[in-house]
Amino acid sequence: MGGEQDTRVYIVGAGPGDPALITVRGLDLLRKADCVLYDALVPVELLFYTREDAELIPVGKRWGVTQEEINRLMEIKAGEGKLVVRLKGGDPFIFGRGGEEAVYLRGRGIGFEVVPGVSAASGVPAYAGIPLTYRGVSSSICIVTCRESRSGGEKVDWGSVAGLEGTLVLFMCATRAREVREKLLSAGLSGETPFSSIRWGTTSSQEVISGRLRDLGERALVPPCITVVGDVVEFRERLSWFEGKPLFGRTILVVRPRDEALRLAEELRSYGARALIFPAIRFVPTTPRADLLRDALDSDWLIFTSTRGVRFFVHALRGFGLDVRAIGSRIAAVGGKTAQELSGYGIAADLVPGEASTAGLLEEFGRVGIGGRKVAILRGGIGNEALRSGLEGLGAHVVEVVLYRTVPAGEREAEILRPLLSGVDTFIFTSPSGVDSFLRAFGAEGRQALERGALVAMGPTTGRHLEEKGFRVDMMPVAPTDEGIIEAVLKSSRRDERRRSPPSSDP
Repeated sequence: MGGEQDTRVYIVGAGPGDPALITVRGLDLLRKADCVLYDALVPVELLFYTREDAELIPVGKRWGVTQEEINRLMEIKAGEGKLVVRLKGGDPFIFGRGGEEAVYLRGRGIGFEVVPGVSAASGVPAYAGIPLTYRGVSSSICIVTCRESRSGGEKVDWGSVAGLEGTLVLFMCATRAREVREKLLSAGLSGETPFSSIRWGTTSSQEVISGRLRDLGERALVPPCITVVGDVVEFRERLSWFEGKPLFGRTILVVRPRDEALRLAEELRSYGARALIFPAIRFVPTTPRADLLRDALDSDWLIFTSTRGVRFFVHALRGFGLDVRAIGSRIAAVGGKTAQELSGYGIAADLVPGEASTAGLLEEFGRVGIGGRKVAILRGGIGNEALRSGLEGLGAHVVEVVLYRTVPAGEREAEILRPLLSGVDTFIFTSPSGVDSFLRAFGAEGRQALERGALVAMGPTTGRHLEEKGFRVDMMPVAPTDEGIIEAVLKSSRRDERRRSPPSSDP
């Protein structure tokens, strides 16, 4: 397949649906890719890990792109010198036509690598609580596609399949369920054999229909769907775990700068939610005047109100050839994460309030006393008037240095998200600029989605901004942190669950 330097195309398995199931290698390549050719069943959440300038091209039947056209696109993009990721659902070499694509690339002398993925054959049953093998119950697995070749070259020997006495995993069975049932019964498989059909497996939309083989197809099955047939299906009631997660069935959109949104989305997925992101804004560094920066460094206190402020501060220092180790001021951090970020640059915070907020900072400064002291706030383009006025009220002389500014972002992501917007039930906003950018990107469609969904505001400023735009804020965390947001969403989910549950009655 050629060495690393010769490889231009990577055929990558994205896994069966849960974006967390992509391999480390696959995710690393996505982050590096110049061009991504992706299928319809690839979780769109993975596309948010790509570079902002990466070319994203949807391919496959849904978009009317034939396999021949996909092959040619890989060749063209590789010929342009781009690092190409061909992103496919599940595993590329299991009913994914990855082999055909590899043969095409090899035939044209294009260096390629195949990165296996978690197959739907194993991942989907696992999330539904079905072990494909179990000692004393099943010691073999047979994976079958129910879509036989129209040319007659590929035919399933259903007699051999039925005689294996192991576990059957049926791909593309949904539209032919009754026909498949009759073939298995005719081949001698008992009508009492249990089955489970799993739709949108490993995702928060997962649905499972279970029964006996004689009933397969009596209830409509809708693709994408995997059907498992065999005695191991009986373990589902005991081993099912994914559907019991507290946010299972919820679809949440995090409106926040990319890196922070991805971290929060990953946390929300661990509770069973489908978590999408809209990177509404991004941050770009400013170039503060050297005299203003030196004036700030001459302060008694330097105040950092975010982790990004720390990063842009160090960036600004290095731009003027200054060393962070030369800082003689005392350091205040708004919370533990900001203090941790400072620590990564060898800077120890002298003051960290128990409550990670402006009020917490002011309370701590009131305790230590800053009357007559010079205090520098290192901030973004939008100032924190409450912090400035509060410090001045404590008698401090305040200077401010703008280290970065926000600009709108997410135009590419908006096009990916637009078809999914109607299915979002919870929206998380962490800043007023994020609200404005969302409304600008989605217009009337976005406004309607916000009116239907539950809205989470990270803090009072964002909450007021949403209300000024005419929306109702449903949740506001006690602490303006990721942990606080998650707890607020979990609490809301528990309330909703109680409302849906029928009242208990005494016997």
